Amino acid sequence: MHKHERISLSNNSLAIETRIFGLLVKGLRLLLYSHVFISFCAFFLTIETFLLAGLPVSLALATFVFLATLFTYNLSSVQSVLRQANASTKPAPTSWTLRHRQELAIIGLSSLAGAAVLYWVFKLQLSGWFILHLALISVGYTVPILYKSKKVRPLRSVPLLKVFLIAYVWAAVTVFFPVMQAGAVVWEQEVLLLFLRRFLFILALALLFDIRDYLYDQKTNTLTVPGFIGVRNTKLLSLGLLVLNGVLGTVMETALVEIALLLASALAALVVVYSSEEKPRLYYALLADGAMLLHASLVYLATLYT
Repeated sequence: MHKHERISLSNNSLAIETRIFGLLVKGLRLLLYSHVFISFCAFFLTIETFLLAGLPVSLALATFVFLATLFTYNLSSVQSVLRQANASTKPAPTSWTLRHRQELAIIGLSSLAGAAVLYWVFKLQLSGWFILHLALISVGYTVPILYKSKKVRPLRSVPLLKVFLIAYVWAAVTVFFPVMQAGAVVWEQEVLLLFLRRFLFILALALLFDIRDYLYDQKTNTLTVPGFIGVRNTKLLSLGLLVLNGVLGTVMETALVEIALLLASALAALVVVYSSEEKPRLYYALLADGAMLLHASLVYLATLYT
């Protein structure tokens, strides 16, 4: 083979590898920024609750949670599209989310329709009032509310409130929904303790996103937990919540599940330790959210041998 032929083959191979890498990056961005990944996290945390509580697994309910999460996280894109349609000028989009807001809005509305169909077709045993209060929190978190002709800022802008709302909604959906679907009593001590554990775990991870947005929140004068107690103390608080969650888990669960929960908390703690305001958004989207998926996966593996 001549030298120029070897160079040509090498260049072609490099071009193919570059193209494959580019496609993988695009696929990862689509999975993360369309909120499909975090919706899968909600799906598997719901399955985890069924397993921990010893209840029959309902894939219909877990899929409902997946679709509801997908709608909620894409609600801002729906709002953005509506606001853009009413605007006289349309600024050039800068971020991936803004460039694809129409597609994300379609995903959001389609997932809402899918969740409604699942609810009625499978006759999910969920309290309408309970769903309503979670929906009001979720919508109010993103969308400004009109009160007496005055626009009230969204809940995520209320100082120090954001992370607690996120933790509450996630814990309520992924713990109470499965219990309701199984026809079990929501207010039993074991269920409430499971809710508390889930709340602590999600809150520990939610604090990382306040660390991620620390510099931006400073510029916009938005008071968050890191802005109030500092980034270092926020990380210590997050680690403390993970420790408390792990302790509660070891008290309530069997040996293999205890190990799974402690391992999941330890790996989440590593994500906390290495987090900072300078870390790229991909770090948080993949690792912080991925800690929930890992948590559910380890519990699933542990329950297989319990």
